[in-house]
Amino acid sequence: VRTLDVELDTDLATALLFAIRSDTLDFLRGATTDEYDAAGYLHTHVDQEMLRQLSTPAISGETLDAISTAIDNRSINSAVLVSHVGRTTERDALPQAVDYLVRKEGVQTAIVSGVVDDSIHLSARSPDPRVNVGTILNEAFKDVGSGGGHHDVAGGEIPLGIFADYTSDDAQLLSIIEQVITARLFAELNLSEEAEE
Repeated sequence: VRTLDVELDTDLATALLFAIRSDTLDFLRGATTDEYDAAGYLHTHVDQEMLRQLSTPAISGETLDAISTAIDNRSINSAVLVSHVGRTTERDALPQAVDYLVRKEGVQTAIVSGVVDDSIHLSARSPDPRVNVGTILNEAFKDVGSGGGHHDVAGGEIPLGIFADYTSDDAQLLSIIEQVITARLFAELNLSEEAEE
């Protein structure tokens, strides 16, 4: 915006500042002087009320249920937490759940999966500099879907069709998905399948 001398209106400034804050976890994750400088430039043009609403969105009941399920289903091995939310219509529930779970004491990497429509979605977070979650998801699922992202934030998607042929029983299908996803993740992370919790 500054380099191209683009006219900065309130909506654009608000969206850009929200994106910077979101990407850097409110400047707590990997923020550089460039992000601080950009935020300072944008700040005077921002609609503060809109930014506040974007930063603290209401959580739907289904998202809250998915987060609760992720908490209940968590498995921890070393400092890695893997969980599953089952079926949900709220794709955004996965990153919200993983953002919450990665803060658990002793956890350095968290990965949450769930079935949304006709796909298995994955969301991962890792402040651990030894773990690149983008690479982990890509390597674990490149033969059946897609995965990738950054060192500390990543996502993935696997078409449900590869599992759907196994059973017409939804509970059994979700159980199979949970077992396969967890096994692939633990294998890619060189961990045994014996969870600590």
